[in-house]
Amino acid sequence: MRELHVDVRYDDDRTTLRVRGELDIASMPGLEHSAAQAEAEHPSRRVTVDLTELDFIDSCGLNALTRMHRRLLRGGRSLTVIVPQGRIDKVFQYSGLKQCMDIQVSATAPDRPSLCGHDHGDSHPPPPAAPADDGSDDGGPPAA
Repeated sequence: MRELHVDVRYDDDRTTLRVRGELDIASMPGLEHSAAQAEAEHPSRRVTVDLTELDFIDSCGLNALTRMHRRLLRGGRSLTVIVPQGRIDKVFQYSGLKQCMDIQVSATAPDRPSLCGHDHGDSHPPPPAAPADDGSDDGGPPAA
C-alpha cells in the first residue's frame, strides 16, 4: 500500500490539491483534513483536485470527493477533479460522477501499471508479429 500525500498550492482565486498514492478508507481522512485546512487558510472560489499521480481510489475516496463537491457548491464555489487516462478515469466514468462533477481527463499523465502487476484490460497488447520468412522451404505447396 502506498501512503497518501496531499500537496496544496494557492494561486489567486484557485486552490489546487495534488494527491499522490492511494485514496481509500484508510487514507480518506487525510484528504478531508488537508482539504478542510486549505479551505480555512485560503477560501478560494475554485478548487482543483489533481489525481494524475493517484495509484488507486475506492468508493470511500469517491465519497470524500463527492462531499467536498457538495460543500463547495453550497458555498458558491466550484470543484474540478483532474484524473489520469486509464483505470482512475474509468472508476469515475463507471461511478457516474463524470455526469455530475467537473471531471477532466489529463492526456499528459499516462496511467501507471496496476500495483499488483496484472493487466486489468486497460492496455491492449500489440498484435502478434508475422512469422519471419527465413527463406527455408516449409514443405507446403509451391507458390504459383
